[in-house]
Amino acid sequence: MAVKNFWSLNVDEAIVADKLQNELKKSNWEVFFPLRSQLKDIDLLLVNLKSKKTLTIQVKGSRTYTTNVREIEQLGEGRTAWFTISKTKIFDTYFPVDYFIFLIHTESSTREKQIIELHYLVMPINELQGIITKTGKRCNKDGNYDFYFRINTSKKSVCEHRERNNMVDYSKYLNNFDGF
Repeated sequence: MAVKNFWSLNVDEAIVADKLQNELKKSNWEVFFPLRSQLKDIDLLLVNLKSKKTLTIQVKGSRTYTTNVREIEQLGEGRTAWFTISKTKIFDTYFPVDYFIFLIHTESSTREKQIIELHYLVMPINELQGIITKTGKRCNKDGNYDFYFRINTSKKSVCEHRERNNMVDYSKYLNNFDGF
């Protein structure tokens, strides 16, 4: 019989939990990991110890991509992150989440070293649903939404660029931990 380790943390979830803990350390919020494997859509719980309010969070981590010359010519400076999320995780989940946090890994380099930087798109679920509905975003053939976020760290901007005629600005969600 195979035994699954349910208590092994996903690296992206641990990074986001640490970031939340640091960002919210002067508030009454505390970060928890659910231990029940049936809560597939809930990666983290935020609990306000004073008000007893609870928020659920789904974490999505990106891969790190190197930007090519053609991409820079078309889209300008920046890095791209790609996320695939099933429609049911956004609209029809059994355990609804309050926030999606997209963890974007970007790479840069100096003469001496390669650097991985972390950026967070903190989005309330109702706003993500609204953007998808308003823009008419369509699922791919597998019933998933593909998000291609382009982040320009010097301008502190993020847009979704997959459909070039319909670029969507996500900049207000970049490192936005003020909503908690």
